[in-house]
Amino acid sequence: MYFAINKEGRRPVGSRLQWVRLQENGIFVHCEESEGHGVLIDGEIFHVQGRQKIDRPTIHLTWRDDAPAQMAMASIAFVTLAESGQIDDVTAAEHADQFCDWAYPVDYTIGQIRRFRGQLFRCIQAHTSQADWTPDALPALWVQISNPGEEFPEWSQPIDAHDAYQRGDRVTHDGRRWVSEVDNNVWPPGVHGWVEWPEDSHA
Repeated sequence: MYFAINKEGRRPVGSRLQWVRLQENGIFVHCEESEGHGVLIDGEIFHVQGRQKIDRPTIHLTWRDDAPAQMAMASIAFVTLAESGQIDDVTAAEHADQFCDWAYPVDYTIGQIRRFRGQLFRCIQAHTSQADWTPDALPALWVQISNPGEEFPEWSQPIDAHDAYQRGDRVTHDGRRWVSEVDNNVWPPGVHGWVEWPEDSHA
């Protein structure tokens, strides 16, 4: 497992570390360790001591052979499976700490999952992130992944089939709770395709 060392001391980073390199256009992109100028840790990019200098805080990385490397590898495998759709969104959200924080400027590709303000979001359109293009503000670029701790999340207008509600999905809308009766549901609750949660029904 990797440990990052700076003037504040040493901290484990494990699977939260991702290698990045700086392109000529000033954008950081993910890369293999051998090509990296720096690393992305918890949403912040650092220059790695001994690598080509970039205008970022410098840290030293050290590898601890006695650390649980198997856990780090399992975490990487979990993220890979989740991003490829082989692990369902609820399970992914139950292990949100396995995913890296959203950052900018970074080139994101379709399927990548990032953590933002405690929630997980999946990239649905390749793009280079910007400071004001946060995942919660751009449903054309990101879709929020199910939060298992929130049984009736607030309804949001689907953009397309990729984020449409399915039969059995539960939401809150206008202070009332609803359940989708149909698949590929893009209508607001109370308009079509939804039934009010029995305990909230006034009938």
